[in-house]
Amino acid sequence: METIIGVDIGGTAIKMALFSEKQQLLDKWSIPTNSRNDGAMIPETIITSIKKKLNEEGLSLSALKGIGIGVPGPVNETVVKRAVNLGWIDFPLKQIIEAALKVPVLVMNDANAAALGELWQGAASGCQSIVFATIGTGVGGGVIIDGKVLNGTNASAGEIGHIPLQTREVRVCGCGNQNCLECYGSATGMIKTMNLIAGFERVSGTKEIFDLAAQGDQQAKEAIDTTIDYLAQAFAGLINAVDPEELVIGGGVSEAGPAFLTPLQNALQTYLFPEIRGKLPVRKAMLGNDAGVYGAAYQVIHARGSEEP
Repeated sequence: METIIGVDIGGTAIKMALFSEKQQLLDKWSIPTNSRNDGAMIPETIITSIKKKLNEEGLSLSALKGIGIGVPGPVNETVVKRAVNLGWIDFPLKQIIEAALKVPVLVMNDANAAALGELWQGAASGCQSIVFATIGTGVGGGVIIDGKVLNGTNASAGEIGHIPLQTREVRVCGCGNQNCLECYGSATGMIKTMNLIAGFERVSGTKEIFDLAAQGDQQAKEAIDTTIDYLAQAFAGLINAVDPEELVIGGGVSEAGPAFLTPLQNALQTYLFPEIRGKLPVRKAMLGNDAGVYGAAYQVIHARGSEEP
């Protein structure tokens, strides 16, 4: 039986999944991320874990036809250009694992992998072109056009969280720029907006804000409306440029469900191009933390399919 493995490298855990040649999930597991010594041991822990899992499943290494890996940072065809949380700069992850396992390896940005996962077996199943956004501590995302990830010249396409905004205040982004979308549209940004409106540290989480809004709290409603308007402006700019079939929203803030997604869809209508307005579904991501391993595996499946005569 031929198999494919998807890997999603996070700051605290590395998630992995084993798929059959029929694209069925056989097993999934995770191991701790050893980021000591600038992540030097991460490739070896992945290699060891894959060998162990194949042995447990009674599968030979020769049955493994490819490994897809999602990494938190910009990636080109040969190296991980930068993964700050792991300590990697121009890190040859692909070459290390290919040399050890003698198996083709594809490495991609983790948000792009999650976008592919939702396209393959998640909220956007059946689509070919989507904008995917994760709204949590930051704002991440991926853009897929005609079934292919838009990666960009500098491996930085899909950095939705770094779309610049025009605002009345100044917030410095972790990237070093000022007033990026994630400064205002993330969970962190919404909490900061709420506390600025209140004039004191009133909340520490977005669930508190949505709960207060449901009780009629005007400050909470204003914080949510302000955050959603920033997101709608940025998303609409991107959507107007690429005209996708769907906008898929994941991340912790999406767990608010209709209390977040419905006003976001409504706010988008103000900024969308007339031909798109009213025609773009906004869906909540379905795969959760598994989206990355699904997408990483799908990238391998898609590449293998394109190579077949």
